[in-house]
Amino acid sequence: MKKRSTREEGQFDLPLLGVKAADISAEALFDTWLQHQRPPMAASTQRVYRTLWRRFLQALHEHQKQYTQIQPTDIRDFLSNLDDVRRPQRERYQQVIARAYEELCRQDGRSENPALAPAINDPFKESWRQAPDNQATQFLSVEQCRATIKSLCHRRRVLELATDMTVATRWREYRDMTIVAVMLATGLRPVELEHLHPSAIRATQVGVEPLSDGQADEDEGMALWRDGSLLISLSGVAKRDVRVPVWCDEMLRSWLIFSGLQDAGAWVKESRVFPGSRQISAARPQAQMNPATLARIVSKWGIKQMDLLMTPQRLRNTFGAGLIERGFSLPEIEEVMGYAPGAASAWRLQAAWLAWLQAQKVVATSLTRPSTQSD
Repeated sequence: MKKRSTREEGQFDLPLLGVKAADISAEALFDTWLQHQRPPMAASTQRVYRTLWRRFLQALHEHQKQYTQIQPTDIRDFLSNLDDVRRPQRERYQQVIARAYEELCRQDGRSENPALAPAINDPFKESWRQAPDNQATQFLSVEQCRATIKSLCHRRRVLELATDMTVATRWREYRDMTIVAVMLATGLRPVELEHLHPSAIRATQVGVEPLSDGQADEDEGMALWRDGSLLISLSGVAKRDVRVPVWCDEMLRSWLIFSGLQDAGAWVKESRVFPGSRQISAARPQAQMNPATLARIVSKWGIKQMDLLMTPQRLRNTFGAGLIERGFSLPEIEEVMGYAPGAASAWRLQAAWLAWLQAQKVVATSLTRPSTQSD
């Protein structure tokens, strides 16, 4: 039986190092970069990156330019002429092009990457970034965040003492509550939470003082965000360690004990901290939660417990806003949130948070302004 190739359709063999870049196919060059990534990129991500790179090559061909001989202004003009492409997608094009030229520099021995020149890589001034943004970033206010934390802590006490629930109902509510808590407390991406294995959570030697009932009302709630004793170690492209704050520490520990996940002897490769179902069966063979289920869990909990519209991304945004409010620098936010270095994501988050705060002030002012109309 003929062995089937495992290569992606349209994928080229790696060119040999030392071959001059001018003699290398532009798509083979890009594949070299893709295949050198560790850990390997998902096949779907590779397809997206190839699509973006090929559109850039097509534009060069239309302007009769060679990819080995272009100037930063050529890349800037390409980005500026991406009609109907929003700013975040334009920035993604720029990042993909920059990474392709990293491989070109490696192959050809040149030192300057044209896609990273000052004419392009300035998030404050360049006209190519002047495109419509995605839908406005949403947050919970500081007061809503603090109220949500109090509600989560109260709900945990209720579930610990509950005797009028079935095992399945109590398990589901415990899981859903802890999902909302962990997303708000650590800012994990949805995909990171879905894939989270119990082995990624470990205890450290940090001493943690229990929170008193009144501490949730301290000025600006700083006590809530002291480091707890649990650490979440994330792998992959956004590899980092995330400290669980003290208010979520006991909640996560409680869930691990309740679900039996504190026993390392019971772990298997497919184990997840937040599985999609309590019992694996032929009808529900997957332990891993899918994105649609996660979105429903967060939305349902927000409406039922807080009468608030919540999404996984809104909880992550709120965590990031909390870092800003507590005085973290942009590089520190970049590291904690797992943003790609130099992608201006932390700067955009800060700008979105400040704009959101200003919009809330405008709304509040309009609601409190006395009417000028006569009775």
